[in-house]
Amino acid sequence: MLETRGANEVVEDEIPDVSLDRCAEAAYRLAVYQAGNALVARALGLRIIEVRLLPRPPQTITDKIFIHNNWDSFADVLETRVVELFGGQLAERMLCGSHTCCEGDISRIDELTRLLAGLSNDTDYEDVFFHLEDVAERIFRDQRVIDALPVLADVLYDHELRNEYEIPGPEIEAIIDRFLPPVRKRKRGLGSFFGLLRRR
Repeated sequence: MLETRGANEVVEDEIPDVSLDRCAEAAYRLAVYQAGNALVARALGLRIIEVRLLPRPPQTITDKIFIHNNWDSFADVLETRVVELFGGQLAERMLCGSHTCCEGDISRIDELTRLLAGLSNDTDYEDVFFHLEDVAERIFRDQRVIDALPVLADVLYDHELRNEYEIPGPEIEAIIDRFLPPVRKRKRGLGSFFGLLRRR
């Protein structure tokens, strides 16, 4: 089982064996990163529409949409995006021991958590940052996620080697289905997700 300790430390107990030679390839690291994003999307109950293996920035397109035209729905989408960004980093650290792909993510996470904190007068952005990081870390403690990660990364890597940079969501979800059951779609907006911090 994987144990996590803070933003930059991952303690391995039992993680998949991946050749360090593969981790030396930027293309493989990008595939691992995107696999992490896709697994987070599944854990959050989102439908994966497409994975784009583009270096600036790579993107897992999910059905993150504003269900309600209000601040709760806006915060919900921002929270989800932050957890996805953490997921790519955690996946890369898990399989390759460090994260080098998309190093600008921490700046993006920092900016988004400051926006989230700004929705509440009494919330510190660091509290939001570490809360959402913990949400992502809990996802990667699930052995089924750990088992699915190298398999999905290999599939994405094969696509990339064939210069296929846009992979349809149903193909990705079919692979994840072998490890994780479909998650019932979560409610959006008021009363959803991990408790919107602005309602404290």
